[in-house]
Amino acid sequence: MTPTPAVREPRTLPAVETGTRESALCTIANVGTALETLREVRKHVRGDHKRRLDEVAVILRVVALDLQATYAITDDEARAFIRNCRSR
Repeated sequence: MTPTPAVREPRTLPAVETGTRESALCTIANVGTALETLREVRKHVRGDHKRRLDEVAVILRVVALDLQATYAITDDEARAFIRNCRSR
């Protein structure tokens, strides 16, 4: 039997107004966290479940890329925001 994945403390992001550049950055940060969690969960499943997790990961990446394009957010700006959120 495989061990259960390690449980992390949830990250708290600042409350922001919806439809703003800052909310887009928060969503991108949340997508990054979700992708990390999916990678960890993927290690513990087999077969069709892995494929479904991969499909979810693709959808999350599309959401993040769409937000980046809509709000003209550079990769460096998104990474800096994520680092800032994680350091809190």
